[in-house]
Amino acid sequence: MSVPEPNRPEQDEPQASFVIALPPGWVRLPARPAAERQLRSAIEEIVAETIPASLPRGSAEPWRGELRKRLTHAVVDAGDAGASAVYLPVRAVNGVVVPASFIESEIDLDGEDSPESVIAAIVGDAGWAASRRTVDGAVAARTDRSERRVQIDGDWPEVTTRQIVYTIGVPHREGRWLVLSFSVVAHDAADGALCDALVYLFDALMTTFRWSDVPGEDPSALATRLHEIQSR
Repeated sequence: MSVPEPNRPEQDEPQASFVIALPPGWVRLPARPAAERQLRSAIEEIVAETIPASLPRGSAEPWRGELRKRLTHAVVDAGDAGASAVYLPVRAVNGVVVPASFIESEIDLDGEDSPESVIAAIVGDAGWAASRRTVDGAVAARTDRSERRVQIDGDWPEVTTRQIVYTIGVPHREGRWLVLSFSVVAHDAADGALCDALVYLFDALMTTFRWSDVPGEDPSALATRLHEIQSR
């Protein structure tokens, strides 16, 4: 069978709630229009932490404006493409900005196919670079794809983007699917080890994924703890 054509849920429909551990320095930025105020507040926190108020206003303010613009555009563009949220590293690690991010989105699939059948179709279409997974009790597929971008001119390096996608059936909402798409950029062969390490990191994060809105069930201890950490 082929994968049914996806539909985007209405913006006012409730999202499937979950929690997931994030590495230090990563943030979740909401991409839905209804969360515009929350997004602005989150971006201001990032700007304040990245470019301290102690710096001279005249020289620092243009950088603050540029950072606000870039973060806002990245999230708005993702939202226009159907994303619910964007996860970004906003702090450097040992002086290096991690060249990775991931996007959260939800889709509805029409038809009467079972979640297992949909996952089988996704894995079958993707071939050897896909596998069936279970994420907090929900059926899921993991796909792994690399895309090399051709160098346009001497000023732009040739890069490879590796994308890991988890497609997860929402067990308590029939026909609803959660998609988490992780992307990491490698500029040359030397970046391969870093790319692999970041993919391992994302797979490790997915082991902490927990649903937090299952009807009739209390959140697990891990889900409760992750929610407490993310609410700080």
